[in-house]
Amino acid sequence: MSTLIFFLGLSILLPAQEPVTQYDFSTYEGRKAAVLASLKDVELKERGKHGIPRALARLHNNPKDKVAQDYLADVLNPKMQTMFDLPGMALALYQYENCIPYENWKKIRGYLETLDTKQHKVGEGFLGHGTENHALMMWTSAYLYAQRWQDQGWSNGLSSEELKVILKERLRKMLKNVYRMGYAEYLSTTYDAVLNLSMEILYVYAADPEVKAMAEAYMLYKWSILSLNAFDGEIVAPHARMNVQIDHRSPDQKESELPAASYYNWLLWGWGDATNNVKVTDFRPRSENGYNETSYAIYAALSKAKPYEVFFRLAANKEPFTQWSSSCMFGSYGAGAPRWMLRKVYRSKNYAIGTGNFRWVPGGDYADHAAVGFGIYWSSADRFNYLNCYSPFWYSDGDDPSRTPDTWDHGQVSPFQQTAQHENTVITLFDIPDKDPWQGLSEPAIEAWRDGHADNLLKRGMLRFPKSVDEMIEENGWIFLREGGTYIGIKPLKDYSIQNDLPGHLKEFIVVKSDHAQTGFVFELGTEEEFGDFSKFRNSLPKNPLETDWNQLTVTYTNSRGSTLEIRYVPGLPLVPVIPVPTHWQHKKITGFAESVPVVTINGVVERFLDGWPMIESPVIRMNNSVLKIDDGKTRITVDWQEDYPVIRR
Repeated sequence: MSTLIFFLGLSILLPAQEPVTQYDFSTYEGRKAAVLASLKDVELKERGKHGIPRALARLHNNPKDKVAQDYLADVLNPKMQTMFDLPGMALALYQYENCIPYENWKKIRGYLETLDTKQHKVGEGFLGHGTENHALMMWTSAYLYAQRWQDQGWSNGLSSEELKVILKERLRKMLKNVYRMGYAEYLSTTYDAVLNLSMEILYVYAADPEVKAMAEAYMLYKWSILSLNAFDGEIVAPHARMNVQIDHRSPDQKESELPAASYYNWLLWGWGDATNNVKVTDFRPRSENGYNETSYAIYAALSKAKPYEVFFRLAANKEPFTQWSSSCMFGSYGAGAPRWMLRKVYRSKNYAIGTGNFRWVPGGDYADHAAVGFGIYWSSADRFNYLNCYSPFWYSDGDDPSRTPDTWDHGQVSPFQQTAQHENTVITLFDIPDKDPWQGLSEPAIEAWRDGHADNLLKRGMLRFPKSVDEMIEENGWIFLREGGTYIGIKPLKDYSIQNDLPGHLKEFIVVKSDHAQTGFVFELGTEEEFGDFSKFRNSLPKNPLETDWNQLTVTYTNSRGSTLEIRYVPGLPLVPVIPVPTHWQHKKITGFAESVPVVTINGVVERFLDGWPMIESPVIRMNNSVLKIDDGKTRITVDWQEDYPVIRR
């Protein structure tokens, strides 16, 4: 192939509406102060989900703010109330109770006492379940209401003491299961911040030592995985439940929406080179309906639950390390099937790589199609600083405009992709059959996204990267990218095409497509420090040994560091029984996971397989068998949750 060179433009930060220089964005405390100060007179036109945190921020600035007081008095009117309002009102009760007049609290109590799942749609009230974030929002909030208002009568017929007993046991069952095998909304770019909101409030204000210990144990686990998987504003893949494209929004993109976890992570750890891309005006409503995912970062700024310093050190760590982790599929009370997502992450000074393999619920569960299974990230102040790679299985028809083969902002994962990774090197393979193996098993809406291809699945492996990279060069059968001093080599294993004119959320991206049933890519990353000039990197990689056997579905590559990585694709989605079977599988007679897990050999040694894949394994944090251990030489914390309640030792 002839050499083709693109020199792509750098992002330019426009002047912010409110200068960032008046705030110290380099520290957690500075970012918190900036967020809260920016909301001292914010207009409260939003419904409770987004309005309550802004009302509390107004009270934080002025405890006698009548606008905020009156808003909070009426926000739980049953015509407008949702479960997303409940944690914020619990925070108001404990942290800002004295800022709200007694007559207003009488109205609020009146609204709250009518809550009952029989009177509200499924998943709301106090005693519903729904997804994991729904359950924790309802249960933690109701527990705190009952704890403060011992004399309250509830329309479900329970006294406050009875309600506390029920909710304590519900929380114990769910959180103990989380400690045993993770959770389905693991590292979600939307729901992780929602989950943390509820538990942070419980952690600070629970009076029962056992409830407080459960909440602290949960937050220690969550701060562990968030700090391990933070890289310059991104949550490193794989992760669950992506609903919005990750974006370091440029100031001129006024209506682009970032996911909740992006702003939450900005508040905690910063975004590296992109930290100052955020303006404090981002935390005010930006659209007519007021929808703004900064709401959960505002709650975090209000919260008195601060992560331990070890987590800030870990998030900022630039020494290279590898981590393994896993999470489970959804199940009531956290009792899903373990090791659904098998993750491997390598973080270094200039870049991070996260890849994974999955065990699927045949037909798909609520978390399956929205997962992200592959990500490469680099330090940059640009709007986008990542590369993704997957095959469009879940969204392959195009009948729904938001679920097309080029849908990258609602999840990027396929049961027909398997991946091997060792430090800076990745091999990913695709083996796509003709027919959908799960016809009739999916929920109707999910199946409709691909039913036009049910007997002729779309055969494609593809990747995308932003046009803002400093340099792109095609030569010697490789695609090379450079962003600053970070170099990325991409070897398509079969022929491919390039699109750089896709509309919508892809207008800032270049997409590489290889349209074959069996195809794949090799990736190797390097730096200026390792290779010197970019040309030396480009000259080096094509000389590395690469062997491909499509009959055996095996690829072997020896990288520039001398390590040999081999992957053998295991086809057929073999079904492996799960015991016990999650209750919500039973009506479809699903009895186990359909595995899409390869055989991986690194320098002649076969990599661990399923039963050996840990909850967390890294140099600083380890977690398995319901025990979490944190030790970076300065801080040592152990959480043992093998019995009914956690034991925390510092």
